[in-house]
Amino acid sequence: MSTDAIVLLKQEHKELLRLFKEFRAADPADRAGRADAAQHIVHDLTIHSYLVDEVLHPAVSALLRDPAHPAVLGFQDHRAIDRLCEEVADRGPADPGFDTGMAALLTAAVRQMEREERDWFPLLRAALRRKDLQDIGLRLLAVKETAPRHPPGPVSDAPQGAPG
Repeated sequence: MSTDAIVLLKQEHKELLRLFKEFRAADPADRAGRADAAQHIVHDLTIHSYLVDEVLHPAVSALLRDPAHPAVLGFQDHRAIDRLCEEVADRGPADPGFDTGMAALLTAAVRQMEREERDWFPLLRAALRRKDLQDIGLRLLAVKETAPRHPPGPVSDAPQGAPG
């Protein structure tokens, strides 16, 4: 298994895209299945965002020591995705805003991943030594085990404000 940070994050992107496809293919009448899939997506995106924002970016900034370096400037935090994860987690499949929220979350996440892979990762690969990327990758793997998770429990299928 590679410990290269970029390889690890691309593997996470691939898994997230698989989860998105699974969610989109789920039967709309299967509220429990859709809720489980949404919870899995929110969980994995929360961890991924934390790793990029709190481990990778600070490590890159520290190594390059130049806030104007393109690899530092190319970073885009995941606050919008984190906010969408919170919105989705507060809703269930029976909520009229659930489908819209999930669509917005998936679209934003795909765009972010595409930008990272197309624009930012090549800058990182060019700016950092292989050893640096491997060391960061090892840190990502270690922190992933203790990274904050979205609050436990499945996304509810009760409408917002309803008991459940």
